[in-house]
Amino acid sequence: MHEYRGKIDESLIYAQKQLDALHSEIAQSLEKIGSREKYINAEVEQLLTEYRNLQNQASETQEQYKSVSGNLTQKSHELAQITDHLDKIKHEMEERSSSMTDGTPLLNVRRALTRVKNELTAIDVRIGVVQQKLLITQLRDKTNMQRDMNAPVHNNMDMGLY
Repeated sequence: MHEYRGKIDESLIYAQKQLDALHSEIAQSLEKIGSREKYINAEVEQLLTEYRNLQNQASETQEQYKSVSGNLTQKSHELAQITDHLDKIKHEMEERSSSMTDGTPLLNVRRALTRVKNELTAIDVRIGVVQQKLLITQLRDKTNMQRDMNAPVHNNMDMGLY
């Protein structure tokens, strides 16, 4: 019985040493895993924050586009009304000028029409510039968002950061 007891004690000591070594290896592994997890979380948090910021910028740009687009539509409508009004005035002036013998009022009206046409052309150019800027901004934002979404996410295992 003492013989078995000695062997059991001997086996117990050996097993305890192995269990202690295994325990320390597991503790080190858990510590490494915890530090890696913290590192990965920190990396992903930064990317998530950047993504949220980009989403906010995209939303703001979208709102700006809607606002400018609404203004553009309104200005186009106003331009159409002014053009119609100008055509009516032009027609009235032509009728009056045909009945008048003096050519001075007609020259003044023609000069005014030329000025209005020049102003309309300038307005059309401005509208075109605004539309072009909006389109460029949208395309740039879309390209940036697609590039950011397609950017590779660094895998820490591939980099040897165990």
